[in-house]
Amino acid sequence: MPVPGPAAFGRGVVVSSGAAPPAPWSDAPVVTIDDDVLADPAATVVTLHDAWARRQPIVVALGVDPARFRHPESIDTEPWRLAPDAEPWSDRLHFLVWANTYDARAGEPTWWWGVKAARVADGATARADGVADITLPGGAPAWIDGGPRRPWSLDDTDGAEVVHSESVEAGTLATVPAPVEPSAPLAVDQLAAVGHMAGPSRVIAPAGSGKTRVLTERLRHLHRDRGYEPAGVLAVAYNKQAQLEMQARTTDFRPRVRTLNSLGLWVLAEHRRRSPAVVNERDVRDLVESLMPGGRPRRSNTDPIGPYVESLSLIRLGLVDPDVVEAMRDDVPGLAAMFPEYRRRLADRGVVDFDEQIYSAVETLLRDGPFRRSMQSTCRHLLVDEFQDLTPAHVLMLRLLALPALDVFGVGDDDQCIYGHAGADPAFLIDYAGLFPGAVAHPLNVNYRCPVEVVDGARTLLGYNHRRVAKAITAGPDNDTMAGTLRLVEHASDAAATAAVDVVSAWLAEPGVEPVSIALLARVNSLLLAPHVALHVAGIPVSSVLRPDVLERTGMRAALAYLRIAASSEAMAAGDIVEILRRPTRGLPQWFPERLHRRARWSVRQLRAVADQVTDKDGHKVHRLADDLHVVTDAGRAGTTRDVLETVRDDVGLGSAMSLLDRTGGGQGSSHLDDLEGLLGVADLHPDVGGFEQWLRDVFGRAVDPDGVT
Repeated sequence: MPVPGPAAFGRGVVVSSGAAPPAPWSDAPVVTIDDDVLADPAATVVTLHDAWARRQPIVVALGVDPARFRHPESIDTEPWRLAPDAEPWSDRLHFLVWANTYDARAGEPTWWWGVKAARVADGATARADGVADITLPGGAPAWIDGGPRRPWSLDDTDGAEVVHSESVEAGTLATVPAPVEPSAPLAVDQLAAVGHMAGPSRVIAPAGSGKTRVLTERLRHLHRDRGYEPAGVLAVAYNKQAQLEMQARTTDFRPRVRTLNSLGLWVLAEHRRRSPAVVNERDVRDLVESLMPGGRPRRSNTDPIGPYVESLSLIRLGLVDPDVVEAMRDDVPGLAAMFPEYRRRLADRGVVDFDEQIYSAVETLLRDGPFRRSMQSTCRHLLVDEFQDLTPAHVLMLRLLALPALDVFGVGDDDQCIYGHAGADPAFLIDYAGLFPGAVAHPLNVNYRCPVEVVDGARTLLGYNHRRVAKAITAGPDNDTMAGTLRLVEHASDAAATAAVDVVSAWLAEPGVEPVSIALLARVNSLLLAPHVALHVAGIPVSSVLRPDVLERTGMRAALAYLRIAASSEAMAAGDIVEILRRPTRGLPQWFPERLHRRARWSVRQLRAVADQVTDKDGHKVHRLADDLHVVTDAGRAGTTRDVLETVRDDVGLGSAMSLLDRTGGGQGSSHLDDLEGLLGVADLHPDVGGFEQWLRDVFGRAVDPDGVT
């Protein structure tokens, strides 16, 4: 038969190892598949994928029976042992060998897609005249394209229609529409992203650049203009609110839209033939508490369960070794042993928690190769929102589903990465092409929402990020150009809360300005603590996202315990000393907390007496603890709340300890060091060390006003 079809298709050929390729491929690069490749296929898969994505004709020389890599591989490995870019290489190897190649092992090249297509519909026939691959039931000639899906003009295909191989696999011979521009009125940069031709794409979308519109119009373009099978296109939203917004904008064609967690739950439901129930936070905490090591008495104003819940999340979403997580924290003894038992208990009950929806979905996709292949047929084209906030487990799940073509349209902004506590990393956007080979960058450069001064200020501020995608951000042509829309207020580092109250009070003094019209933002939640409290103290109504449980975060708990110690001087509560034992770490023996709980109160002198009763090695550590507590109690006798907190941060070393915890991924949505700064921001509002904590809790006990400052 005449081969190899229109040159634009870039078709290759498969031959037996050692055989000469047919004449059309005599000068094409040769990729050999042999035993060595099957033992370590990564490099060969990269080469094959590059050729397939660029439609470069190649010769695949088969030196092994292709049945050896035909069936999808199953991987029985704990997901936390894997990197986000891990994959069963056979998925891509099998696909790339055959996706866009003739089979010439028997001599005459055979285009198997034409043979398969002829079986899809009555009246369709394969043809060997070189005019096309098949004759459609209506008599029209058509090619079956096996490359990355894209629209074709008749000029590119010698006047014949095109059916994509995805359609053949879906049981239809629907022809590929001619190229058309997206129908929505879009800006130039948005139009380029929505009309992206083929393969994966990274869309960097700064705030106000029309991210959601680009996503929804891309969905509409694929469904309406390009005729993609709806069962193969899936949009993935970061949370329920984003999912509902996408659905509200696409009611005219109702695409499939799922959140990340509902995607994981769907994977599990398909595999188990039923959807597992999702337990609530109370059930999670009860289960964790039942598995915690003994001898951990619950103390007032502490939450010993929370650190375990956070650490279980870091293991499963951050894909971190349980032993590493336990070692890098000082408040989760026995975590590594708890982890498999916690998961076993969930499995025995047939339920999942929030993070297990993702982790168990990844595990299922890895362990059941045939099931993974069936799910991949429903996720051929993924559109993923808020890519910068994906954790390693999210990325791994999406890649497993997007294999083998890895056609993912990822939208996000590396400058807005806010969920680093579970391993979210702007590198997933920065190095996007490493995860999704051949990805084309489509930056959105225009902010259509904010006044020009605000856009200019944001651009300057974001420029201080050293690890980011280089980007230009400009204001839209219709943005507000009024001067004074951005005002910078300089203040001392310890006067942020007072400055915020002054600004808000000045606004409220203007005619017609209501508290509900004012929003106060901070980099992380814990830095809202000072303005939250200061506004309350000033009598300004507040509707804040902060709740009393912010005081139970690791850094907060330790700092408040030090304040109680400073106020109690020679009668330090045993529970408070236990709370700060490992903040900073002091290497004290495991039996020491139990020894402390033998009495309710301690003085520094009594602690030193214990040091004289133990080995020299342990005694030195106890003396070091006593030295630290002596410094803290001295600060409490002579100084203010701020004096004590600064002493604890700088002299005792709590600041360094919290920085270390932040670097190791143990943050809970924001930095532990920020927690200390948050407390310091409120310290001057109540300088009395002894009454500070109760005063702070009383402020949080006040009712939130829904019409207050946000």
